[in-house]
Amino acid sequence: MYVYYICEKNRSKMDGLNCFKQLFPNDDELVDYVIRNTLFFKKDIVFQQARVYRQAIRMGEAIPVRYTSKGAFFRQHEVKTTRPRFRNKKEAVLFTKDSANAVFHKDTKIRVCFDPDGNYYPKKEILKYTGHRVSWGSTSSVVNYNIAHIWGKTDNPLFFSLLWNYALIPCHCTFLTDKKEENDVVMKNIKNLLKAISIELYDPNRIMDWNQDVLSIDDYPVMEYLQKGRKWIINKNINFLESII
Repeated sequence: MYVYYICEKNRSKMDGLNCFKQLFPNDDELVDYVIRNTLFFKKDIVFQQARVYRQAIRMGEAIPVRYTSKGAFFRQHEVKTTRPRFRNKKEAVLFTKDSANAVFHKDTKIRVCFDPDGNYYPKKEILKYTGHRVSWGSTSSVVNYNIAHIWGKTDNPLFFSLLWNYALIPCHCTFLTDKKEENDVVMKNIKNLLKAISIELYDPNRIMDWNQDVLSIDDYPVMEYLQKGRKWIINKNINFLESII
């Protein structure tokens, strides 16, 4: 009886996504709507920013990341490395704000600094390279769009603030990229198409020119999505944020 009750409960659960789906003839039309209304960044500024970051990394400068307490960072001492321990994000941000305090990303060995509000550096990079203010409150020049990271690896300095790894998605669509793709095939298709378009537009492994692949094989969507992403680009169905500088 208990098992039967759980099954019945799950079968009748209400899903708000269905309200959105009902606005479109089918799921493919919904996916197309989201991608068509997403703003990507022009290739020239993405490549320009990548060159700046490559140089900063080689010079040993601290590269921004989001703070996490999950053991993604280390400190280098004379004879050993230790895991930095902070009481909270504020303490971590203040620590790396001091240039005398070096913290490194465990996987890439790149020196990092922690973003103060979770998206400060992405907002700063968008302003620097396009002239637009996104998520700057009343001074914003682009409103009702959210900065969405295409690959979630925000604790990785090769991902967090690089323009190839985020796009601007209309606020009413952002929730479709925030959930696990296993939740619904629409979410899976949107997230994988965003990845495919980024790969086909920018080729992150090439433009970062790092001593290790930025994207591993596990980060790639299957060929079906790469082909679809390429078709979107060839057919010029991608929209870009136009620079005002």
